[in-house]
Amino acid sequence: MATVLLVCVAGVSGTFLAKRMRRLDPSLDTVVADYAGLADVIHGADVVLIAPQLADVDRSIGDLAPGVPSAILPASAFSAGGAEIALRTVHELLGATADPLAPARPTPAYPGASA
Repeated sequence: MATVLLVCVAGVSGTFLAKRMRRLDPSLDTVVADYAGLADVIHGADVVLIAPQLADVDRSIGDLAPGVPSAILPASAFSAGGAEIALRTVHELLGATADPLAPARPTPAYPGASA
């Protein structure tokens, strides 16, 4: 299970996004923080996702957790379908090779059968 830290201005938009992300991938542990409270929760994060409003301070966020992959999310990640964008970003940052939202391939009924 990966711990994803969502950093936004006040924590409100990040909370909504975190709920939508957990619906798509229940294995995620999401933590939401505003920029002011970031230092208290950044340790232990596997990935840091930054709201676009904080793009100008992304370097200072990276300084708090050197070596932890981070990305500035596009504004579209905070829209109704944006959890997919955020989730794909998490998996890219973690180096996952499989698409986390791809439908599962059906298993053949017997060896040699095609699905």
